[in-house]
Amino acid sequence: MAILALGLAVCLTGAALMAFGEGLLGENHTGIATIVGIVGIGLIGTSGVTFASTSSKRSFKETKSSTGGVSSG
Repeated sequence: MAILALGLAVCLTGAALMAFGEGLLGENHTGIATIVGIVGIGLIGTSGVTFASTSSKRSFKETKSSTGGVSSG
């Protein structure tokens, strides 16, 4: 959970730099803000926290047997 919180903080920092970074970093602030945002997204992705429940997912075998082997998609 700590890595998730750090990732969110880094993403929000990147967004703030994108919106208001001209005063701090000068005219060419978008590149740095983009890199900070990407690093934050990477931290969120590696945090290992899942937001969706996996208990409602059916296995591939259950799906195949319930449709008679015919794909519905």
